[in-house]
Amino acid sequence: MFDVRELADIYGLPEETAKAELLKSLSNSLSAVFGAEIEVLSSKAGALEIYSYRDSYGDLQVRSLPVSSIGRHAIRRIRRDLSLSLAKIRVLRDYDLSRDLIGRVVEGMIVKTVNHGSLSIRLHANGPYNPGSMVGSCPYRFQTPKERGTYRPGDVLSFQVLEASPVMENGMPRLKITLGRNGKGLVEGLIMNKALGTPSGKNVKVRCVKRIAGAYSKVVSTAPIPLNVIESVSDELKEYIRVVNS
Repeated sequence: MFDVRELADIYGLPEETAKAELLKSLSNSLSAVFGAEIEVLSSKAGALEIYSYRDSYGDLQVRSLPVSSIGRHAIRRIRRDLSLSLAKIRVLRDYDLSRDLIGRVVEGMIVKTVNHGSLSIRLHANGPYNPGSMVGSCPYRFQTPKERGTYRPGDVLSFQVLEASPVMENGMPRLKITLGRNGKGLVEGLIMNKALGTPSGKNVKVRCVKRIAGAYSKVVSTAPIPLNVIESVSDELKEYIRVVNS
């Protein structure tokens, strides 16, 4: 009826997690359908064992139910409830992992343009999760003015992660990740990331005090920033970067 390995692959979860949630969802859904206290267990051979403990009147009445007693209506409900519960687990897991990304600068590939010019972005962030499951959006208001309307699917750009939160959309949970291209934090993050890869840039700490996205940024630095770092960030953002040592 259900392939645990397939469910684990679809939702990117460990097989034990998918199996435990499958049994729990089966128990809850069948209890609602039959109006009784139902528990579904897995035998050592992997077969499902269904037990009814109480009837609709609350009387204790333990009996085994055959798998064939699960009708099509019950199966439809089980599939719906199971999809919802597994999606919630995946979203909450990704949310826990993504909270470390808030404020950071990450790379992402533009997948498509959606509502009113908002961009759908597949993240290329490093971390203990599967980046392929992380998709964020860059709303029109957080895009660089000169770049608006020029973004194309397949473009790989840097974004600052502004927010991450679990939300419900069309009855299903998803992780909402909001990205930006026009904030001061993008300039700071890009310089810091690139400076860390140079021998003389390890002690660099920067603060962007003024930015006109796509034109000009003024940065205050605690140490000299390698020229190649400034040129690289300037070329990437297509804006002049002025550095002032603090």
